[in-house]
Amino acid sequence: MGAVLVMGAMGLIKFGEAPTPTITFTPTPPPTFTPAPTPTDTPAPTPTPLPPLEYTVVAGDTCISIAVKSNIGLRALLDANGLPEACPLVVGQKLQVPQPTYTPTPLPTNTLEPGQLTETARPRTTYTVAAGDTLFSIAANFNVDYQALADENGIPGPDYPVPVGQVLTIPLDRVPPTAGPSPTATPLPPYPAPNLLSPPNGAAVSPVEQTVVLQWAAVDVLKEGEAYLVTIEDLTCNCAKRVLKTTTETRFIVTVEMKPPEAAPHIFKWTVVTVRQTGVTDKGDPIFEPAGATSAERTFTWTGIGLPTTATVSP
Repeated sequence: MGAVLVMGAMGLIKFGEAPTPTITFTPTPPPTFTPAPTPTDTPAPTPTPLPPLEYTVVAGDTCISIAVKSNIGLRALLDANGLPEACPLVVGQKLQVPQPTYTPTPLPTNTLEPGQLTETARPRTTYTVAAGDTLFSIAANFNVDYQALADENGIPGPDYPVPVGQVLTIPLDRVPPTAGPSPTATPLPPYPAPNLLSPPNGAAVSPVEQTVVLQWAAVDVLKEGEAYLVTIEDLTCNCAKRVLKTTTETRFIVTVEMKPPEAAPHIFKWTVVTVRQTGVTDKGDPIFEPAGATSAERTFTWTGIGLPTTATVSP
């Protein structure tokens, strides 16, 4: 005990001090990184080809008239049926008429940019095309811009035909532009003379036929208020029998009212010119003016079957 006290006095042993703790370091685990998911591309939509329709040839049909009625090109009709350029047809013959294939609207991508999110939130509705509908009439019914309606549904242009039963997306916020101050009108360039196709010049129409189909090539895509003016005149009857009609199609049907009543050939002259509406009359009829050159004159002969006229008994 005495030795301990002596050593304490000399400072060799220290009393009342806590032992120094030993610090143990705990290793921190490295952060774990999660790889980003690999983006998957949205497959592009592919148009589904429509099966051809069967058509039975009737009297007066030509390959051009069938192609025009079906809204397809003449070459597509010839290729589908293995027909030559002359395209001979027989009444009752069965033809395969291809249907136009429309390109669907591309699908949206998986990741939307802020501008695309705003586009997605726009007000829209749908409409199923009915018989007699056009893009102009549908746009007017919903009070939207017809060009925006065409763009919204991936249709090549406002004048492009839309089939019955197609479901259209209507962009309700794309209203027609409001008319501002009237700018100085820029005159439109004149259209070339329409190229007449059928019947051939000087062709003889069978007396059995009750109508004659006149056809010509389109000069361009007609704008709103434009049309073709067809003039048909009977040069033989010496009765000033003349018809002027407008149409937006590239064909016109001469009805039986123009057919000669007697069994004698009559010579008919016809021309086509592009016209543009400039106003309306007091009765609401449109006023047209020429918008291009007049086609070359063509003639055809048409013979009546000589049916006797029925006398009308006066009351």
